[in-house]
Amino acid sequence: MVREIQTFLLSHKYIHLRWLKAQVGYLGKECADQLAKEAITKGDPFLLPKPLSYLKAEIKSAALSIWQDNWDSGETGRSTHDIVPRVSNKPVGWNREETIFITGHACFPSYLHRSELAFEFC
Repeated sequence: MVREIQTFLLSHKYIHLRWLKAQVGYLGKECADQLAKEAITKGDPFLLPKPLSYLKAEIKSAALSIWQDNWDSGETGRSTHDIVPRVSNKPVGWNREETIFITGHACFPSYLHRSELAFEFC
């Protein structure tokens, strides 16, 4: 279950938390309450020797590593990969025209051919 939660957290950028009234009958809340009770009564206590910031940094590093592996082994975006081989959360600082030119997503003959569009559409 912990791995499922970690996978979920890595794949979703935004997480929304809501407060639910007690005794209302929400299945997810009841399940969470049951798991919390089991953890208190049956689980082994453990200590986190590292601060939360360390955990966040590790998760971010793992996510960037997976993203980099996907970027390196992907079949699309190879011309952009040649220019920007490393992934990053920081914007590259390109303006619209530079982005169009580098990605090749504009009225360029190569893009039109790949997209099976005729030149008159531009």
